[in-house]
Amino acid sequence: MKIIYIHGFNSAGYGEKINHLRKAFGDENVITPTLPPNPEKAIKLLEYLVEKMKDDNLYLVGTSLGGFYAVYLTNKYGVPSIIINPSTKPWESLKDEVGTQTNYKTNETYEFRKEYLKFLKEMEVPKKELENLKDKIFVYLDENDELLDSHETAEYFKDFYVKMYPDGNHRFAHMKELIEDMKNNILVKTK
Repeated sequence: MKIIYIHGFNSAGYGEKINHLRKAFGDENVITPTLPPNPEKAIKLLEYLVEKMKDDNLYLVGTSLGGFYAVYLTNKYGVPSIIINPSTKPWESLKDEVGTQTNYKTNETYEFRKEYLKFLKEMEVPKKELENLKDKIFVYLDENDELLDSHETAEYFKDFYVKMYPDGNHRFAHMKELIEDMKNNILVKTK
């Protein structure tokens, strides 16, 4: 089994969530690229990785914007996704981020451009297609996510496998519980 971890906006391919995944599944099984801030370049890199690894019992784990990317990739390749506090409409939630940004992990400064929002909107998986992915997408939410409304996200993914934990925040405070649930429920269902 292999996992590609897809980080969120202004983040990078290392951190606490990744440490939990590596401890649970082994360093060699968890691939964690630091994505370019340009969504088109990011998705090309992710598509390349999924193409190379899709036959390795591959799972995607995506957080926030990475959750949005994971849904797109699940729709395109049929690989299962575990999505954490996912963004469902990043072209809306990121519109105030257009302009100069500094990545909070790498300290890289870059321009987040308005055309990136248009590209993200074009990546949206239509509701009709999304409905066909109920056995492939597993949603984990912290109820007190301060950036994305967890109840709206739960409604967006109604009839999917959704677990909402009380309290927490956008960074997601329940990785231990998620991994336990993943081992006991998801990995068993998707073999």
